[in-house]
Amino acid sequence: MTAESDWDALRARLVQLQEAVAAEISAYPAPIPACDAQFDHLLERRAALSEALAGLDAARKDGSRTLESFVAGLPDLDAGGRLGD
Repeated sequence: MTAESDWDALRARLVQLQEAVAAEISAYPAPIPACDAQFDHLLERRAALSEALAGLDAARKDGSRTLESFVAGLPDLDAGGRLGD
């Protein structure tokens, strides 16, 4: 794999996770605001994934970080496993 395709693969995975979280939020029964821990967790994951995508795009554009250092700095965004799996 080339470095560009590795960045593309990571971006695709983050987008896939973001879409999965958006689908979960859309299908979630109406919560009581600020009283539903699972819903709040989904909102936190959505925000973290958006931040990770913005950071990935910036790091890729300016070349300030390697893919490996970027991935190492990511929180656990994939509730079912690790990003690279």
